Amino acid sequence: MNQFTVRLLRTFLTLWGVVTLTFVLGRLTGDPVALMLPQTATMEDYARLKDALGLNESVSTQYIIYLSNLVRGDFGTSLAYSRPALDVVAERIPATLELGIPSFILSVFLSIPLGVWAACRRNGFTDRAIMTFSLAGQAMPSFFIGIALILIFGVSLRLTPTFGRDTFAHLILPTITLTIYPLAFLIRLTRSSMLEVLNETYINAARAKGLREWRVIFVHALRNALIPVVTIIGLQIAGLISGAAIVETVFAWPGIGLLAVQSIGARDYPVIQTIVLISAIAFSLTNLLIDSTYILIDPRIRAS
Repeated sequence: MNQFTVRLLRTFLTLWGVVTLTFVLGRLTGDPVALMLPQTATMEDYARLKDALGLNESVSTQYIIYLSNLVRGDFGTSLAYSRPALDVVAERIPATLELGIPSFILSVFLSIPLGVWAACRRNGFTDRAIMTFSLAGQAMPSFFIGIALILIFGVSLRLTPTFGRDTFAHLILPTITLTIYPLAFLIRLTRSSMLEVLNETYINAARAKGLREWRVIFVHALRNALIPVVTIIGLQIAGLISGAAIVETVFAWPGIGLLAVQSIGARDYPVIQTIVLISAIAFSLTNLLIDSTYILIDPRIRAS
């Protein structure tokens, strides 16, 4: 059995475990029928709706039915929207990508140069300034940053809208909020990885050969320091599809994250299961992509 087959089998087992765990935990949150019916509903109304939704079967029977439907591409019908769960989730994906892609681009293309700059100016003013920002960015939760930006730029200065997705201006504050944590984390990780590589013998040898400093930094040092950074970047790519629930909730951004929060409150099992499964698929595919990227960065990984 080759390595690719093992990885593929491991991916399928992971997805099956995610599906099973989500199915079981979703049923532990309570009865969605009680939320859907008005207070004046009778027991006959309750029994009729529960039968119509297929919730009167045992949990094991519901699980078998769910897996058989899933194999056929049927993710179930949303309890809250009375529509296919996959359609409900799919129509929210563009909003999540619209918010996540700019955040990803900003965090990656700013963090690596700043991390390298900080490592090359270790213990200097620039290094301390960048690390102070990085520490603050990791320490402050997203909801605090989002609310602070709303109060400053939306309420006090009236420069940007505070919620919604109508215009480009609505994208500014949630994008900044979603960018700060991964930016801060990647800066610290890049700096730490660069400092470790800069102390290696082959870096001193490259300098002793008279190579220009920029070539030593970006060709010899950075390439070897990127392995852990690429891992985190890959996880961030996968996180785009699952959305940022906190940020989307704070800014009322109609993406997958907000849909997940609303579906959990409504106990909309099919939608929750669909969101989790799509997120798991995204993470699994990204892990396969990361493995291939490792080989491109460092061919020695293929030999090992």
